[in-house]
Amino acid sequence: MPPRARRPVLAAALCALVLSVVAGPAYADATPTPTDSATPSGSGTSTPDPTGSAGAGPTDPAVPSPSDTPTGSPAPTDSAAPTDLPTADPSAPTDTATPWGPDAGTPVWGTPDPTATGPQPQAAPSPTLAPQPPNDGIGPDLGQYDEYFTLTELRDTAARQLPAQVAAAEKAAAGVSGLLAQRAAADAAVWLDTAQAAQAQSSADDVVRDLYQQGDGGLGAIGTVVTGGPEAFLARLDTVRTLRDTASGIVSASLTARTNLALAVARRDALDLQLAEARTASADADAALAVTRASVAALDAQLKALAVAPPQVAVGPDGCPTTEVPGTLRDGSEAIGVHELCAKAVRQAATPQAALAITWAFQHLGAAYACGGTGRLLPFRADCSSFVSRAFHEGAGLGTAGPGWAPSTRNMVPWDGVALDPHYAEVAPDALRPGDLVLYDTCPDGSCPYKHVVMYLGSPDHGATQWMVHTNACGDVAKVEVFWGFPADGGHPFLVARRVVPVPGEQVVVPTAEQARATLAAAGAPTPVASPAGG
Repeated sequence: MPPRARRPVLAAALCALVLSVVAGPAYADATPTPTDSATPSGSGTSTPDPTGSAGAGPTDPAVPSPSDTPTGSPAPTDSAAPTDLPTADPSAPTDTATPWGPDAGTPVWGTPDPTATGPQPQAAPSPTLAPQPPNDGIGPDLGQYDEYFTLTELRDTAARQLPAQVAAAEKAAAGVSGLLAQRAAADAAVWLDTAQAAQAQSSADDVVRDLYQQGDGGLGAIGTVVTGGPEAFLARLDTVRTLRDTASGIVSASLTARTNLALAVARRDALDLQLAEARTASADADAALAVTRASVAALDAQLKALAVAPPQVAVGPDGCPTTEVPGTLRDGSEAIGVHELCAKAVRQAATPQAALAITWAFQHLGAAYACGGTGRLLPFRADCSSFVSRAFHEGAGLGTAGPGWAPSTRNMVPWDGVALDPHYAEVAPDALRPGDLVLYDTCPDGSCPYKHVVMYLGSPDHGATQWMVHTNACGDVAKVEVFWGFPADGGHPFLVARRVVPVPGEQVVVPTAEQARATLAAAGAPTPVASPAGG
């Protein structure tokens, strides 16, 4: 189906999903993730938490991560040669070194800050297809893939509502059934109280009639009492009192029966109102469930019709791609080749986990930039901080991200009053190794509070040109570019370098070279081991 033909179908499915969001309880508290503001430069950056996070203490959770870069055109590549690059280390491992660095099969431990911020789940992504800026010829056009993953997220979001909506519909139906049983009992009570009231009234009528008919004269028994003379009056005084008490009791019983009848009718009427409300709620729950099921079915149909997947690249036994998405190797790195860049970086990696994170990053070259933070957790989309944190989580098993959350540069520098995540240990610029992270201030004049993070790749031949992998601009993708170095000023002054390390007690992937190759080639499960107690 051509893209234009899909749009009406997609719009209809989205409208249906919005209806399900309005009707269903699953979206009651969902709010959009904070997004980035645009800057003139369009450089890769990170936005502060608009709600304010200053003063976060040791137990404060990590703030939810907004986008790390502003909207706008892709950041221009610096034409000037990078400054203050780390010098070649004569002791650095050569190409013949073991694939995981000098200590194969063992982790490299840093000295992280003892205060952990911990993850904080993000709000559910907005169930809309975000408009994508024009590609402008920079990198491959991944609009189809972006649509595929957005539809997948919408479909999964709708599907996650189904269990709660099924439960709500069942609960509403059970409520109707319970009220119907109570209504039947109320009907029986009204019938019984009606019979008792009628019987009491009949008894009262009989007593009055008997009092009138019995006795002398037209007054019956009472007339006999009052017309028989003083002696007869005194003799029959007790009879009058007895008759009066009998009549009073019968009349009282009649009043009680009528009161009980009125209460029973009132209870039945109240149940009628509750039953009407319950039936309405049940119908609404059934309708919401039907809308969600229809949305899931429609999105499934669109995904089937779209029939696309992310760009497929061949991966070698070392986990490094042997083919690349066109346009993702920049600034002359294409002359080196994607496998050479990746494999050399892996061999020189700072830690075993960094080696795995590097292969993840290279396998995700071409991932669309999450403009405004929208979809930063989708399989083939990310902003700068979710790209590197997911590389260490999804690629190396560290707790740097997780289902539904990823940190921002606030947790890595840190800044904006947020405590440092202990996964990000400080490393000196002259000790930088591939897989380490470098953070920059992209608005040094204070006009915006953005920060940006890249993954350092080093130099394949220990030469002057060094490389990095990152993502930083709307309409662009994850790519390899010349490393920015450590400038003190300019468009992106250097802030700090970080080495990603396991935290004390964390279960991490520490593969041998053979295990890592098998894992990355066949998606196997490496054996987790506990990190040393002292970190």
